[in-house]
Formats: sequence, C-alpha cells, structure tokens
Amino acid sequence: MDKISELIQYGYECEYLDFKEKQYSKDKHMDLIIDIMAMANSRYKEDKYIIVGVKDLPEGKVIKGIEAKEFVDSSNYTQIVHGTVEPDIHFEYFKYDYEGVTLGIFRIFDTDNKPYMIRRKYERLEEGFCKIRKGSLNANAKRSDFDYMYVNKDKVEIKLQESVLHAVHDREGCASIEVLIANATERPLTIVGGVLIITNPEGVELTKHPVFGLDQYVGADFKLSLPPKSEVVGQLYVGFGSSDPFPLNIDEYGMGLATYKFELIFWDARKNEYSYKLSNGRVFARGDFLWKVKQSKGIKHKFRTH
Repeated sequence: MDKISELIQYGYECEYLDFKEKQYSKDKHMDLIIDIMAMANSRYKEDKYIIVGVKDLPEGKVIKGIEAKEFVDSSNYTQIVHGTVEPDIHFEYFKYDYEGVTLGIFRIFDTDNKPYMIRRKYERLEEGFCKIRKGSLNANAKRSDFDYMYVNKDKVEIKLQESVLHAVHDREGCASIEVLIANATERPLTIVGGVLIITNPEGVELTKHPVFGLDQYVGADFKLSLPPKSEVVGQLYVGFGSSDPFPLNIDEYGMGLATYKFELIFWDARKNEYSYKLSNGRVFARGDFLWKVKQSKGIKHKFRTH
C-alpha cells in the first residue's frame, strides 16, 4: 500500500492532510490560495497533501471522486498560486486512481522558504496576509509563528543542488552530486560523516552510499569544518560500486530510466543529524561501474582501472 492510499484509508485532517469534496472552481480560487499557503507554512517538515474528491464526515469518509473530463490541469492552479503568493510554493496536482475512482492530489513539498504570504492584493486577501495550518484548521499567522519560522532558519541547512547522481569516478569508486551545506548558527560546525540513501518511490531502500569527500576524494576519514555564518557549495563524493547498478536498474549503457528518492544525511561531532530529501532523483553511470551489468548480459568490457 502506498502512502496516498494509507492517507485516504486511515488519515485524518491535520497539519499535513486535508480532504476536499470538490475541485477548486473559479469562484473558489481564493480558497485554493489560502489552503496551499497554509499547508506550506505548516510546521510539519515532510510532504503535505490535499486530497480532492473525498467528503470527510464524523462517521467516516465518503469517496465521491472526480469526473475525468472535468479534471483541472495542474498548470491552472500553479499560475494562480504563484501569481499571488511569495515566495513560490512547490506543489503539484495530479490524478490518482483509488479503487476505480479518480481523485485529485495536491502534494506540497520542499517548503523550507517560509513564511509564504500574499504578494499582492487578491480579492479580499491583502498584501502581506499569511495563513498557517494548525491541526485541521487554517489560522492567521501570529508573531509566535513568524518567530518560529525565522528562528528555525537560523540553523544548519543541507540541500542537493541537482537531481542526478553521476557515478563516473570509477578509479576512486565514487559517484558525485552537487550539494549546499550552510551553517547559519553562531558556532563552528564540523561534519564528521554522512550517507546518501536511495529508495524506490514506495520507500524501499535500494542502495546506501557513504560520504567520502567534498570536491575531492578523502575516504572514510572525511571531515568538513564550517565557521559560523558560512556556507559551501561543491561536488559531494559518495561511495559507489559495480553491484549498485543492479538494484538501481541501470542498463549496460549506464542509463537508469527510473526515478528514485534520495535522502542525504550528515552528522556532526556533537552527534546531531541533518537531512535533506529529494523525490525525483536519477542515477547515471559509466566506466568500470558497468562491468557486472555487461557481464550479466554477455557483453565484453574493457577495464580502465585494472
């Protein structure tokens, strides 16, 4: 059972989940803006969902669905929200088949750039207006909410700057991907280790890659020191082996046609953990990483590193 099915069956309206009986028609665009903005401002850190086509009653949910021909294109909703709210909110709207019934799913994700608020007057929404999801309700943001948003920005941030892991450093046994590491605190930070975990869309772990360096291969002794109020952007080197292409479904040409979920985790000398998740990652490989794949298909491989 995937996550959305679980939310439909067992979920309840809360700071990361809302149910709507009908799609947002033109006269309900203000409600759309408020609902998306409130979810984006929620303190919940993972993906948030608005599920359309479900009537939520005290005695249980009624799955009503949406007529396929009436389904609203995601770009229409994106244009409305991005034209009214700043900064831009990352969200998507897509069809979802649940037991033969079509539902609409809003997924709101990567909402680290809070607060999200009205950029210009829209109907009754004044410039600077801000809503936040609290429990099952949308509430006006208060001073304490803004304090929380800004205080939590004054922390350590890590972020993958691209969505493709390049397994091309076969001499070192590494792959690389661009990463940002920011230390917005008032104290120095020493990263002493890390790992990149790749899972399939259902969350099943496929491969795990230890961090071996930033902009150069260091190995298991990798450490990174960041002064207070500083950041670094560079190529993160992680371990990669010739057996990794199999669970990642990479072919003999080094192409992986599937998309995966990436989770990057660092830990510092004080045993604090910092993580970042990416939902649409891809993997590309070349060189000696492909010899086992080729061997399994009866293709000869000329080694570079042997």
